[in-house]
Amino acid sequence: METLFEKVKPQCIGRYVMDVPESFNNQLRDKIFIGDFKIESKFIYPPAFRQRIELREKELIEWEQNEENSPALKEVIRLSDNKGVIFDRNQSGSSDAYRTLEAHVYINHIAFVITSDIRDFSNKKHEKRKTAFLARGGTEYQSNQKPAKLAAMQSLISRLSGRLDHEIPTEKGVCIPNGFILDDENKPTERLYFLYENNDFNFSVNIEDHVTAVDDTLLSRSSEIKKSMVLNNMHTFKKGEIKPNGVPVQEWLMAGQQDVYNEKENKVESGFPYYYFLLKANQGTSSFEKPFLSMTLFNDNKKTTYSDAQMVEIWDRIVGSLRYKPNAF
Repeated sequence: METLFEKVKPQCIGRYVMDVPESFNNQLRDKIFIGDFKIESKFIYPPAFRQRIELREKELIEWEQNEENSPALKEVIRLSDNKGVIFDRNQSGSSDAYRTLEAHVYINHIAFVITSDIRDFSNKKHEKRKTAFLARGGTEYQSNQKPAKLAAMQSLISRLSGRLDHEIPTEKGVCIPNGFILDDENKPTERLYFLYENNDFNFSVNIEDHVTAVDDTLLSRSSEIKKSMVLNNMHTFKKGEIKPNGVPVQEWLMAGQQDVYNEKENKVESGFPYYYFLLKANQGTSSFEKPFLSMTLFNDNKKTTYSDAQMVEIWDRIVGSLRYKPNAF
């Protein structure tokens, strides 16, 4: 237990910060959704990034399409300062009136892939589609999303920076895996998913654009949760409201037993502890600056070496460090 927390490191997650064991490393780098954009991030060296772009462009150029939709790669937009490239490309199995903007961006040794789907009826061959779209109430502006989406993507790229996950930005903005996006005048939806995993348990943190009624909280759903616990033969360690560092939180720590697959002996073994610890922050009071946060510790199909008390202590240490990032609001 003490070995696990011998060294800790801060993690900037969305608009929050928490301290985790140094051995924790986020496993999810492709579950980032900012407004209309999906973002992936990865630490790589410059030669690998250049090769990635070259191979991707070659792949798109050689991607065979039917005559009506050719070519698959409609436009290549080079970013300034050799920062990367944006591909305007077709989507698989779809008319080229519906395409994807796919940006490859390299900042501070972090490679980002940013994608967003667009509708574009500007080509004369899509005249009938456009007419039908306008007849259904669509606007001229909506009939070609490329200019607006491209401008929004370029704005996002201009505010994007790479970082290591333990680096805590002090500017106003949102932390994503290996990255940070400065705020602008807009307030897009933000959905971020982080996952830490070791041999004993998994620990997940989700930031979502999730607005609930003031009276629709974790603890207000006690009756249905208890019914589920009875069905699964689980019991409660503790539950309640806490406020670590000013963050309003409700938590529920429950446990039971589970079957675990023994890969070495190719058999299922029963009677092992199962833990499911759940936390919800800013329920019913969430805002852009103080978003809804969900935190879960669980050990599905894992034989943890920690005792009940130790699992609770691990949880309490991490939860106790939860706080808003500097200059969050």
